[in-house]
Amino acid sequence: MHDPLGTLHADGVIEEVCARLKSGKEADLWLVRHGGEIVAAKIYKDRQARSFRNNAAYKEGRQVRDTRTQRAMLRGSRFGHAAAEEAWKSREADALHALHAAGVRVPRPVLFYEGVLLMELVVDAHGRPAPRLVDAHVTRDAAAALYADLRGQVVRMLTCDLIHGDLSPFNVLLGREGPVVIDFPQVVGAAHNNQAESFLQRDLQNLHRFFAGIDPALRTAAGDAREIWRAYVRRELTPEFVPSGRPPPHAPSDRGGRGERHRAPRQGASAPRDPQRPQHPPRAGAAHSPSPDARRPAGAEPRPRQQPAAHGAGQRRGRGRGEGPAKPAPVVIHVARPPLGPAGTPPAAPHRSPHGRPGRRRRRGGR
Repeated sequence: MHDPLGTLHADGVIEEVCARLKSGKEADLWLVRHGGEIVAAKIYKDRQARSFRNNAAYKEGRQVRDTRTQRAMLRGSRFGHAAAEEAWKSREADALHALHAAGVRVPRPVLFYEGVLLMELVVDAHGRPAPRLVDAHVTRDAAAALYADLRGQVVRMLTCDLIHGDLSPFNVLLGREGPVVIDFPQVVGAAHNNQAESFLQRDLQNLHRFFAGIDPALRTAAGDAREIWRAYVRRELTPEFVPSGRPPPHAPSDRGGRGERHRAPRQGASAPRDPQRPQHPPRAGAAHSPSPDARRPAGAEPRPRQQPAAHGAGQRRGRGRGEGPAKPAPVVIHVARPPLGPAGTPPAAPHRSPHGRPGRRRRRGGR
């Protein structure tokens, strides 16, 4: 069985293995002596032994400099899996170096050697290993100050384009100089991860829920994450940024855990006029035509309205909707008949000439 601490001891990196400090879901922590001082040695567990395996969302946007190694990691070959595991282990060391240089209160990194991270041992006011925030006794008077301190650490991390990704009272130590943020293997790049905003909101919500349970006055700070992220997107975020504590404009209501949904106006109802929208004058030639009553001369009686035709006059009874317009009524032609002659006999038809014109009938034997 491979012994990472034995390798470090054989190579002269550490002088002594003192004791085992704790075991977590990702790594085991040991106390070792390096350069004459006691430091913490973090030994990462294999992927099969880790309880935290679904880290695909955290690794989104991460890349290595070697393009061959990057292609192997994307293909998922044996070499790619080994390279991805090594990159995952070294990610925490790179984050600690960047955050410590930016003034974030994190353990000071010492050395990353053969997959083992050596870093500063965080101690309390009595020189003993610092307890976790979830195990410490936090008074109501100290809750607001601790929350403001940790929120400032989150802001400083975001100015470095980094988000913890798994921040909670379990990953904070109450050290001698103040709360210290630990455990960064799943650190998220804020500029390259599409879920960065949700990771930031979850980190601050975990802290806010813990401290608001101690001091209910902190419930008004529920919108800090949205305000911090908005400042980051607008490139207005600085290490000294402090949220105002007011809900952002046009933010959904938090009543009942659900926001108020925007309802569209009912069909036929006029939409409310936006006071910010400028009212443009009507275009030339697009004025409304006056009504018939407006065109009527003064003193004239109003024109009676045309009543709709009754059923039977060009309309079919029982016509339903959607059958098209009714057919026009048939035209009735009245034929005028000549009056009857004496004794009810019809009059004689007029004589017509061969040319089609009426003429006189010649008498027989006369001219």
